[in-house]
Amino acid sequence: MSAEFLKSYATAVSAVNGARDLNTLKTAVATVLSETLAVSRFGFASARIMATGAEPERADINIGVEFCFDGLNAPRSCVCGKAMEAVGDNAIYSASPDPFCVERGFQSVLCAPVFVEGARVGVFLFADSQDVEPSADALKLLDALAVHVGEAVSRIRKSEMDKRRAVDLVTVYHIGRLVTSRLTLKEMVREVVRSLGRVIETDEVNVIQYDAKRMELRFLASFFADESNLQRPEVYPLSDGMNSWIIKNRQPLLIRQGTLDECARLGIRHGGRPARSWLGVPMVYKDDVVGVLSVQSYGKERLYDERSVELLSAVAGQCAVAMENARLYEEALEREEEKERLYFSLTHDLLSLVNPVAGFARLLKELPPDAPKQDVESFTDAITASAGKMTQFVEDILVYAKIKSGKLALNLARADFAKTLESVIRHLSPEISLRRLTLKVNGVEASPSEAAVNGPLEADYDVAQVERVFFNLINNAVKYANTFIEINAGIEGAEAVCGFRNDGDGVTEEQAGRLFDEYYQAGAKSRGVGLGLPTVKRIVELHGGSIRVESGAGKGFHIEFRWPRTLADKRGKMEGRAESL
Repeated sequence: MSAEFLKSYATAVSAVNGARDLNTLKTAVATVLSETLAVSRFGFASARIMATGAEPERADINIGVEFCFDGLNAPRSCVCGKAMEAVGDNAIYSASPDPFCVERGFQSVLCAPVFVEGARVGVFLFADSQDVEPSADALKLLDALAVHVGEAVSRIRKSEMDKRRAVDLVTVYHIGRLVTSRLTLKEMVREVVRSLGRVIETDEVNVIQYDAKRMELRFLASFFADESNLQRPEVYPLSDGMNSWIIKNRQPLLIRQGTLDECARLGIRHGGRPARSWLGVPMVYKDDVVGVLSVQSYGKERLYDERSVELLSAVAGQCAVAMENARLYEEALEREEEKERLYFSLTHDLLSLVNPVAGFARLLKELPPDAPKQDVESFTDAITASAGKMTQFVEDILVYAKIKSGKLALNLARADFAKTLESVIRHLSPEISLRRLTLKVNGVEASPSEAAVNGPLEADYDVAQVERVFFNLINNAVKYANTFIEINAGIEGAEAVCGFRNDGDGVTEEQAGRLFDEYYQAGAKSRGVGLGLPTVKRIVELHGGSIRVESGAGKGFHIEFRWPRTLADKRGKMEGRAESL
């Protein structure tokens, strides 16, 4: 070997051995090109190295010549293509270059591939405008230096992988700490997004919760630059979109380039803004899919790889546990607040019911022995009425408790709900008359004590529970009406329908939307524990029905509910829902 060979080899190897990252590798490869040019007598050179296995981080070094291809996908007809198709790692020389090189005035081309563990990671290209055949020393030098560059790439890759794994472990550990934290669900998902942003380049992160019972996806957070663009969770039904695909298949979905084309290929419905790179993984808790964690980029392709899948899956597992803990913690707080509201309401309302009994009993005790019979009866009637209200109050609470715990079993039977409605109206006739309200039943003005509902209106229902529904709704109408109450009842197709209207002051649209919330009381006239309308809604739903309310400031109230008239109608309705899913 010549002295020139040894000097160039020592200089190039020293530079390659000092390469520790992408920048120092570029410098080392430039040295390899310069030293090889000196030995080979070629006039131009270029190199392309995929330093970390990702196209955005390749190292291109040119000294007067460029490649005719992108990446490492060289045409098989050219010298570069033949070199990279070859089994060995020896350089290939050609005096009959590809037309691309000929067009640029090159007559001689020399190409050598760079391998790491049998996989091509780069290529060296040398060219000259003259017919220059490389010497044996030049070929040996290029082959040897290509091996050293491959070793440097392998070393850098392992170093980068170790760094990434260390960062990934820190990220997973940090998110793991959230499992035992007392963060709210909103705080928790924000912290998860911040942690991911440190290790995965992304334009958007979505944290999606899956409700298996309702078959719904709730977008808890959608973050751009660490700020949520969602004012409240968005809810969508489980469908045939990307996130739904992940939930149904219980596996990650990695789209390296172009979500539109890839979704079309996989038969997935594409929704929203198309992304260049997209990755979503399922969040699994105790073998149940509880949500999806996804990241996406709108500007870069091939941004996510198997390492991204591995990291995001690990984070999703931790996130699922943390999300479940946050949910349980919020439920515990809500239960404590619920208890406080319940205790306060019960104390207040029981006192308002007990005090009249005590007062009337005291007055009754103070009556002289020869007091008129009507005075005694007046006080005893008042005590009896107050005791009845106390009984109704306690029963409402007990019934709602049974409904909420799932322990209320309906006693369904065929009955005439026109008769049930008439009975409740007569029971409340003293209150209606006392407030001097006009009562209309199915469009006909009627006396409260003698109101008749056009019947029979036969249906399958629990008489006692539907009677409770009628009582609550008519009692509410009496409480809020100014001059009249209107009740409409009938059969519409396969449904039993009842509507209650009054000309009260009404409530705002926002308040109307909360009337069925537990403990919510909309106005100053509201007295009670705030479980009347929630109880009504639950009973109607147990019958397979639905309820709606219409109101507005100064527009009064209109509440209507309906349920399948027969058990056969109810089964048909449930089967129809199942088929639609």
